[in-house]
Amino acid sequence: MSDDQKAFGTFSHKDFYERNGFLMPQKPHINRELFDAKELKCFEDYFVSLCTDLTIYNQLFGSDESISILSDFSGFIFCRIQRNFVEKICLKLACLMDPATSGKGRSNKNLSLKRFVESVDNSELNIAYERLYKSYDNTGIKKWRDKILAHTDLKTAMGEFDFELKFDTEDLNEIIREVQDILDLIKNPDVYTDTTITLPFGKDVASFLSRLKLLNENKDA
Repeated sequence: MSDDQKAFGTFSHKDFYERNGFLMPQKPHINRELFDAKELKCFEDYFVSLCTDLTIYNQLFGSDESISILSDFSGFIFCRIQRNFVEKICLKLACLMDPATSGKGRSNKNLSLKRFVESVDNSELNIAYERLYKSYDNTGIKKWRDKILAHTDLKTAMGEFDFELKFDTEDLNEIIREVQDILDLIKNPDVYTDTTITLPFGKDVASFLSRLKLLNENKDA
């Protein structure tokens, strides 16, 4: 794991559900020997990177106070940064939600969540994935990635193909949470993993905003 991020916080699955007054879910019986450990580790690293981006985005643009500090420093620049964050997060999410295989004859293997779900024959896991995919598909992110973010589709760019994006930050957080829930089922259903990344002290968003706020105050002095 890189220097600028720490691992997810993990908790006892039982403690988490009891503390929040939730009913314990049915644990799927999964043969974890069917998963390739190296592929699963690679997927986790990619997912941690996505959660790190989402954590930074939430902390930068998730409150009126932080937005005020950013706007006071340079509203134009941070508006572009905000959009770039959303695009990057959606691109990464779309990759995780790709089919298990692609290309001619479906010969290319994808490092996607579907690949691990298809590795085992488990009804609970399939149901959880289908529920997640429905939430993801309803956002319009897949079409956005395919037509705009991954490459510029001419008809879309010319306004001849229209589609609607239907998501906000809360939707992104919920979908990421659902991905993590499935990943926990795959790895160890006895734990609950937080998707908020703990950033290194002094390199976190709060420290960054504090420095910007000081610059803003000195600029106006």
